[in-house]
Amino acid sequence: MVGKFSTKLVYYPSINQLYLSFKSWCAGVLLLLTACGTCLGEEAPTANATYLEKRQEHEAAKTSSGETDEEALFIRLPHSAIVDDEGKFHLSWAVDIERQEITLELSVETLGWVGFGVSPNGAMDGADILTGWVDEDGVGHIQDRHGTGNVKPEMDEQQDWRLLRASENETHTVMVVVRDLSTCDDKDMPFMNTTKRVIYAYADEDPANETALQYHGSSKSGSRYLVLLEPQSEVMEMPEDAKKWTIIQKHTLSSDRDTVYWCNIATFPHKESQVHYVGFNIQHGKNSRTHLHHVVIWECTGDANSAAYSQERERLMHYASQEGHECLSPNMPPDYAKCDHPTIVWSSGIEGEREPVHVGMPLVSAPGEHAFFMVEAHYDNPALVDNAVVEWGIDVYYTEELREFESGSLMVGSSLNFGMVIPPAQAQWSATGHCPAGCLVEGMPESGIKVYQILPHAISSVRRSIRVRHFRDGKELPPLAVDDYYDFNFQQILRLQEERTILPSDHITTECTFDSSSRQNATFSGYGSRDEMCQAFLFYYPRRSLVQCSSASHHNVVKEVLGIQELQNEDNMLLLSSDRDQINPFLPKKKTDFKSFVNSINWSEMDLEEAEKKLTHGTHVTRCLKRGGVPAQAFKLKTGYPDAEPYKAPEDSCPRMLSQRTSHTVEASTSASSGASTSYISLTCIALAILRQILAK
Repeated sequence: MVGKFSTKLVYYPSINQLYLSFKSWCAGVLLLLTACGTCLGEEAPTANATYLEKRQEHEAAKTSSGETDEEALFIRLPHSAIVDDEGKFHLSWAVDIERQEITLELSVETLGWVGFGVSPNGAMDGADILTGWVDEDGVGHIQDRHGTGNVKPEMDEQQDWRLLRASENETHTVMVVVRDLSTCDDKDMPFMNTTKRVIYAYADEDPANETALQYHGSSKSGSRYLVLLEPQSEVMEMPEDAKKWTIIQKHTLSSDRDTVYWCNIATFPHKESQVHYVGFNIQHGKNSRTHLHHVVIWECTGDANSAAYSQERERLMHYASQEGHECLSPNMPPDYAKCDHPTIVWSSGIEGEREPVHVGMPLVSAPGEHAFFMVEAHYDNPALVDNAVVEWGIDVYYTEELREFESGSLMVGSSLNFGMVIPPAQAQWSATGHCPAGCLVEGMPESGIKVYQILPHAISSVRRSIRVRHFRDGKELPPLAVDDYYDFNFQQILRLQEERTILPSDHITTECTFDSSSRQNATFSGYGSRDEMCQAFLFYYPRRSLVQCSSASHHNVVKEVLGIQELQNEDNMLLLSSDRDQINPFLPKKKTDFKSFVNSINWSEMDLEEAEKKLTHGTHVTRCLKRGGVPAQAFKLKTGYPDAEPYKAPEDSCPRMLSQRTSHTVEASTSASSGASTSYISLTCIALAILRQILAK
């Protein structure tokens, strides 16, 4: 039941008096709340017309067919996630980019109040919070609040959430709400296509009144990562001709490790002809919802023209029969380093992904030849439980009906070599990597490539933000990706709202900001648990041979900044066999290695602002690689920031109508039966329209 209201007439005025009274009341209320339908013959859009129209059409069809089950009556929103570990808090959502609105459905196993919010860091302080409940009369109440610490969140003066539906049964509370993506309220966080820490809470009882909000208890609250502005996939179900390849991994946790990365090689079973990957679904097993953090499946490429190619493939076939190895450990075979082309990325909280309907990623290297993939799984064990077995699988869907375009991925950002050094105890430190036109032109058509999704990638805890900038013809275009809340614990592909074209004459710059406040030693570039990187993978079509377009500070710049006279074999520092090799060049005259020397530096005596400027804006050297680790023609090309006019984001003019927002004092609540109020307005306006027709006669 959405809402409830009653009326009592004390006297019976004339029909003209009633008409004038209704007309005055309706006109006043419409300035504050959104009415539905038409009033006085003038059209007024509903708060979420698209969603409501679809829902009403769906409900009418189900009712006419005799279905009365509540789950069948309401349409499913395109995105959903289980927010808590116990599976009691379900979130579904839809984004209307045209109307700049987001619709949420909260389904929680409780008969008390529920809370949902987005937070910069997973804490309540600074969080944008929604609370709501259904009272004993079946009336839904919602409140727009903000967090100021680990205390009861305060009420916003500007109430921006609108209630569409609220109901309760014997076990669950369900609320459907809608809000503008950007509310122009400094107490709200705008919804953007970027990483968000979602927080949640629920209690066993409703608040005693509209200003009270009893403590929920430590077991009924938490946080998780979600990208809420993920565009709706055009294909929610697999095509009928799709086939399934299931990858399974089983790992036993030990009490001496709170986190572990485990890698194994998997062989794709189909090799007769080319097929296209079109999507996947995660299959959770024993303990996987608790301990499995994220999975990246990497294609194992190689140089087919190399004399060692056939032996490499034979060894990969042998490794595919083994259980696997800890990633990047001394026991991991060197051939695993050939697996450097990301194909599938899963993170905690998503159930699967779908490729756009016109795009498919080829899974067969060459007809008649086996294709190999490295499965990299990140397990969390914060409680240090011992002998806990974690089981899970991924259903990979592919089709022999090839899509219109073949997709590929291109790594842009900072090359993994000694050129990236992050001093300790820095609240903010920047790093940069360039992908210049001289590298992009390698095999790219004049019409360019279309980027449809992006994966920011890092492995350490000091990353704060990432930005992928796009330059063309002396001007900077809107960024390809911006994530100001990046967290290494949540690696999620960002699906672009609109595909972006990259031309061979363009320049791509990846910028990262780090926070090394908690570090006592310097942080270096690499794949170790204490290392860092500044990268992004662009998923695009049509597929080209180029797989890496990155840069790092020229070794002369590094030497100048760090006070090094000479580096051993410095001219060949970029000629590493793989980015996954250990990077620690020696200083021959000092009789010590590079990392030890850097950690002996007295950083307090250095002009760190000037050092950062030289490393980011000084001369860089490109690392351009084709599939299989083959150097492109632009390998070791000198580059840097292009001379371009910076991009200026358009100002948010907040062109929302007053009727789409309700402003309250702190003591007030958007209770309401927000749904009841809207229904009451609608009914009275309908009655008013009927009276007007009667009078017109």
